[in-house]
Amino acid sequence: MNRPPSLHILIVEDNDGLREATMDFLTEHGHHTTGVASAEEVDDIALRDVPDLYLVDVNLPGENGFALTQRLRQSQPLAGIVLMTARGQLHDRLDGYQHGADNYLIKPVEPAELLACVHSLAFRLKSTRQPLTGGLVLHSGALRLSGPMGEATLTHGESLMLAALCRAAGHKLERWQAMQLVDSKDKGLSPANMEMRISALRKKLDQCGAPDNPILTLRGFGYALACPVEVR
Repeated sequence: MNRPPSLHILIVEDNDGLREATMDFLTEHGHHTTGVASAEEVDDIALRDVPDLYLVDVNLPGENGFALTQRLRQSQPLAGIVLMTARGQLHDRLDGYQHGADNYLIKPVEPAELLACVHSLAFRLKSTRQPLTGGLVLHSGALRLSGPMGEATLTHGESLMLAALCRAAGHKLERWQAMQLVDSKDKGLSPANMEMRISALRKKLDQCGAPDNPILTLRGFGYALACPVEVR
């Protein structure tokens, strides 16, 4: 069997011991892992790139796993989402799938089952990313954009926003989603400030060879990516 692609996995689990053990286990099998204890921390944590896969506990303090899953699915339609919980009734599992989960694992989860689930999703997630020839490429880990006309260095927020646009349904983000990616605490971000950030990202896309107006402003909604960009 082919070796599964490596993923960036964000684990949302309030049990510290279980979260750390899951991170260690998946890291040992070649994945990059990050862990948080609540749904609210998903918004606050500084990440170098957008996670490929989310492992989410249902019974979280504050916002529960179902609500977080629905929110993640809206902003990142191509991400993998796996719910993990001791709530194994049929209506609970149906709730999980209806909120956007790809899979629903019943705790205690056997390590072999978790790994099989992650690796199955890894092949699917990586297969959705089609390589481009001579096109624009976002090197998210290096905060760098390259294209036929050259390269540009991106800020952390620009890299997250461009990656999210690439992966979102229709390559569209609502304004609040874009603002969360640039500054999760909305510090000093007015609509005019946000437009300045988008304008700066447009210039960098232009510099690398993107067509005119590569990011569209959609009145009353947010932003849309108007050119293909490969995320690496």
